[in-house]
Amino acid sequence: MSILSFIKGFWGNSKINISENKYYKLRTSPFFLNQLNQEQYLTHGWTIVKDVIRPIEIDSFMHTFNEISKLEGFELDKNLLNSGRLFNPEIRKKTQDVINRNAATILPRMFNMDIVDSHTGGAYQVKPPHVNSDLLIHQDSTVIDEENDYCLFVWIPFCDVTLENGPISFLSGSHLWGNTQRSLGVPWQFKNHIQTLYKFVDPVTIKAGSVLVFDPATIHSSAPNLSKEIRHAITITVLRKDYQLVYYFRNPELPNDKIEKYYVNETFYYDYDFIAKPDEQKWKKEVVDYKPFNITTKNLIKLIKQYRPNN
Repeated sequence: MSILSFIKGFWGNSKINISENKYYKLRTSPFFLNQLNQEQYLTHGWTIVKDVIRPIEIDSFMHTFNEISKLEGFELDKNLLNSGRLFNPEIRKKTQDVINRNAATILPRMFNMDIVDSHTGGAYQVKPPHVNSDLLIHQDSTVIDEENDYCLFVWIPFCDVTLENGPISFLSGSHLWGNTQRSLGVPWQFKNHIQTLYKFVDPVTIKAGSVLVFDPATIHSSAPNLSKEIRHAITITVLRKDYQLVYYFRNPELPNDKIEKYYVNETFYYDYDFIAKPDEQKWKKEVVDYKPFNITTKNLIKLIKQYRPNN
């Protein structure tokens, strides 16, 4: 069933039974140790886990950050920097190494390690103090096949995150909409509705030592850092054991109703430039049905209100 048909099934109803949503059902298989965190995540697309990060772990992340900041290709100016998009493979490799090393002790404090893999990677998220350091509203790239499973991002700030230094704002409930084919190689489905989406996001502040866990499908943005200090953070990807990474690419040579789906592994993220078509000689490719999310502003607002929690 197409996404449009899926949504049309709910239009005309002022309320929906979210528990019948396919993407909700996928997420009821719990990753979290704490049931309240799992429940908030299910309905909101994000949750805060308090007091889980130790100072020695932040020191370890900062030590590696200081190393990669001296390498070729690392440039921090006025914009938010995501180390995963830097082209130097040495930067990506050092980042993955420090994340995997610390994930082995951090993740078991929050997640069921009989289910979750501890070797998954992530990236630095560095926000300089500048009025232009905001991050536009978006959804993060798909990591696994979200038609059949889900994954999480653990966002670890190195300091208190306040309204001043650039908190993340979320459009709660948007992780259940079903936009599952996302990447830098696929135009964002909601790019024509950015101003509407901004009206419904809410900022989330957090204390150092706590973490923000969210679904990459949850629509979010990040305000500029208006403080005088760099706001450091790092993300860790949380995946089920025996996961299969995927990457979608919208090839203009294909029919409009088709999209390329590549089956990749961690090394893909070390050297791929995130712009070009992936190497078909290196990565297995499948051509699958493309799921367009054509929606009017009126129906988008209705969709937001149907899925957005009341609290």
